[in-house]
Amino acid sequence: MILKNPDGSETYYVELGDTDYTQASQRTAKTLLLLHGIGADHAMWQPQMRTYAEAGFHLLVPDLFGHGRSSKFSHFKLSDWHRQINWLLAHHEVENCTLIGASMGGVIAQSFVVEYPHVVEKLIISDSFGELYTFKEKLLGVSQIIGFSLAKILGKQFLAKGVCSIYQASYAQAAQDYFRQVSLKVDLNQMIRVRRAINRIDVLEQLQDIVIPALVIVGADLGQSFITINQKIADALPNAEFVILERAMDPSNLVNPVEFDQQVFRFFNRTLA
Repeated sequence: MILKNPDGSETYYVELGDTDYTQASQRTAKTLLLLHGIGADHAMWQPQMRTYAEAGFHLLVPDLFGHGRSSKFSHFKLSDWHRQINWLLAHHEVENCTLIGASMGGVIAQSFVVEYPHVVEKLIISDSFGELYTFKEKLLGVSQIIGFSLAKILGKQFLAKGVCSIYQASYAQAAQDYFRQVSLKVDLNQMIRVRRAINRIDVLEQLQDIVIPALVIVGADLGQSFITINQKIADALPNAEFVILERAMDPSNLVNPVEFDQQVFRFFNRTLA
């Protein structure tokens, strides 16, 4: 589906689950809004979409601005994605939802809940960051910009080869296949602009005021430095649970979907309201 936004931009998204209603007030299912990572699109959530819909949830899964079939921008701010989320929710008359964000999607989810805490009833963050403060953290953000810039010179095959080298483990084959495909189609100029925008995230202090139930997941194979970055998110959120997922890396939902989903459903069951 394509949503025409008030500013003229477009959001491509998939809706699944409880969609058979004449008025939003008749929908009884809880809405999950799934936010993908940088360089990806809504299909990054393919392992989850049918599973969560069949579990009784109403799903909205957009291509975030700069990605997939949604609009491209000449520059980005985190507030651009905030507006995109609000427009999508308003279109479906959804007053509150659970945000599930992986990697870049986790950055956007954190910044959104800080600005619009009344809209989010539960928060799930995976393989993400809430600030880039130390030298190592800043290097993490800059290195991807360098990688995208090199791909502009050496070609998208260079990017695809580099991305695939990350997912060499046998259990990461699905992620390797997916990112090989999207890397060959990605708009590199958009990715550089997007990465610069998310590198500005700095919300850990504000997250201390967010008291909703939260789950922070990080793949064990990302290494201790990245685990620590995600631990800081969990520590900042007053009502958060922190899970290190074995045999997983960014994005854990695609690399180890079975155990990722187990953690998500366990969290939902524990926080059932």
